[in-house]
Amino acid sequence: MSLNRRETLVGLIAALSARSTLAESTHPLALGRPHIDFIQSQLAPSRVLGATNSQPGVTGTPLSYDAKGTRAVTVIFRFPQHWSMTRPHYVNSDQEFYVLDGELEINGTLYRRGDYAYLPAGLAHQSRSSGPGATLLNFYEGEHLAFYEPTPAGMYLPEKLIRKQVTEDLPWQPARDLSFNSLGPEVQEKRLRHDASTGESTCLIEVAADSAEAAGSLRPVVAHAVVEEMYVLQGEIATPRGTMSSGAYTWRAPGMPRGPWASRTGYRLLVRSRRGAFATKRSAEAAPVVWDAPYDPVIPENMRSFAFGARDPAKRY
Repeated sequence: MSLNRRETLVGLIAALSARSTLAESTHPLALGRPHIDFIQSQLAPSRVLGATNSQPGVTGTPLSYDAKGTRAVTVIFRFPQHWSMTRPHYVNSDQEFYVLDGELEINGTLYRRGDYAYLPAGLAHQSRSSGPGATLLNFYEGEHLAFYEPTPAGMYLPEKLIRKQVTEDLPWQPARDLSFNSLGPEVQEKRLRHDASTGESTCLIEVAADSAEAAGSLRPVVAHAVVEEMYVLQGEIATPRGTMSSGAYTWRAPGMPRGPWASRTGYRLLVRSRRGAFATKRSAEAAPVVWDAPYDPVIPENMRSFAFGARDPAKRY
């Protein structure tokens, strides 16, 4: 059996965990990952993947990692101009991604900004390339090794495949979940994926700007029975832990409160639930909206080495 080193970044993950052991959430459903609320992904350390990877030359920026359980990881991949990889292989993990910028070809399918896909474990990868370069928000659901041989029988489940969704072509719908309706005055969603067997979902959420009168008004605080993972695609959000802007990332452990939130600009998010439906609960009492709160994250100790750095406002991701 021919197998490369761990395809997604064993060395790169050290950027998150080398200085200290990843602090595990006290919530048993957190899937081995620490609670993160919140970091700006632009400040996270990155590394160019080496020749032993199935994506050599690509820059990876890990945002969270399940070091002791599934080995799932959320990572931003940046593909340089004129990049290509034509060595056939498969990966032993489901892969979900959203294109933040640029263009990427996989097996003859061209993905552009705003496109989404869910590629099941065992899918044969014949080619990958990018002419102009690309930036992907990428989620591996478990151990992610690249094998340069035919896929074992039974691994690939074609019913899970979402080859491509052009999300700009999907209509916005009124938000259906209490979790989303608590985010602001006008909330819309585009559901990109829903697993009927587990309740897991991935959605785009768009929230309208608040009026000036929102300051000091009361809004609900909510919590979920499962993990809520979020990435801010555009806009700014006033939260009790500081102002989230484009590129902000959270991995919210089950039972951890969220809110109240408000926004002067309106905003758009990519949101995932992990290991079930959100099962949202409101707090007994609402809390006042606060604008411009100082940055006060709840993050693993090792992330503090970069989380408070100066950020280039021109960098969206």
